[in-house]
Amino acid sequence: MNIIIFIDSLHSIAAGSEKQIYKLAEGLANTNHKVKLVLLRHTTFSQNLINFPCPIECLDITSIASFDAAKKMLAFRRELKKQRIDVVHAYFPDACLLAPLFLKMRHCKIITSRRDMGLIYKGNTHILYRVLGFRTDLIISNSIAVAHHIEKFERLPAKKTRVIYNGLEIFDKTPSSKAIFSRPNSFKLVLVANIKPVKRTLDAVKATHQLIANNMDIELCLVGEHQDKNYVDGILSYIAQNNLSNHITLIGSFDEPRRILNQANIGLLVSDSEGLSNTIMEYMQLGLPVIATNVGGNPELVQHNINGLLVEKGDVGAIAKAIEMLYQDKKLAVALGQKGKEIIESNFSIKAMIQKHENLYSEKNHVR
Repeated sequence: MNIIIFIDSLHSIAAGSEKQIYKLAEGLANTNHKVKLVLLRHTTFSQNLINFPCPIECLDITSIASFDAAKKMLAFRRELKKQRIDVVHAYFPDACLLAPLFLKMRHCKIITSRRDMGLIYKGNTHILYRVLGFRTDLIISNSIAVAHHIEKFERLPAKKTRVIYNGLEIFDKTPSSKAIFSRPNSFKLVLVANIKPVKRTLDAVKATHQLIANNMDIELCLVGEHQDKNYVDGILSYIAQNNLSNHITLIGSFDEPRRILNQANIGLLVSDSEGLSNTIMEYMQLGLPVIATNVGGNPELVQHNINGLLVEKGDVGAIAKAIEMLYQDKKLAVALGQKGKEIIESNFSIKAMIQKHENLYSEKNHVR
């Protein structure tokens, strides 16, 4: 098949949707499909990217609400028609609007993805996705929760959505030489997420502070790109004001976080919203017990008291209580982590994720 993966931009291939896009492109290319990644706009990361598994093209569209964008998209459509593209699979807000609007053609499927619980709907943009629904063949979600959410907001029939869970690839399990904690006997927490308000990183910091104030020897390491300067500055200020620099560290992004997860006792993810979290899956893959907020697809991964603990979003006290429970009962923490590892090994893989996409791309009787 001749496949276009169409996205807004590429900031990383280390985590989240970007990692799944990378692995999908790699898997499709390795099974002899013709694949191209098309960006609306470059980032510094994508401009310097080498050895991506398929060719990359950039349309240089900065604003989708412009004459220039329409002109470039119509030219792009003509090229796709000449190339007899079979599938355009769009990710992220702008691409998911432009693909059905401009690229719908008789012999080309338009597939879009929704990977979170509504962050794509800024203002009333869900109305635009709803209007363009008739020009979209199928919409892929990465969890049942996200699928139900978009069916509601975009008024889609269930037959027009599919769920394909994220896949985890085999990785170099050699532990990193980078030490992310400083004290050998502390109880160690890690939170892997880009630092921005929706991830509620400050809640984890405040929960850790509560426990330290109760004389518990706890360390928290925050791993992730600093995507919101004001929010990061607020976290750093909180750490400084409460003398927490010996307990809480920010190490920025890390190319393969799983190589440092073996240093932690618990994996945290306390976001406002999630689709199906790669971070949680990676915690589970490494045998870490998970403490996560009860949002989006998290309950599809974390079974409360089976392989982790679920808390309500924004409840710092509940986060602290969950951490304390595992701090006091380390045997329980180990048992929860082992169960999570078993769940990942039996249910999730990159191979399955790629195969399900191939099957979907090749469906004959897709919805119109």
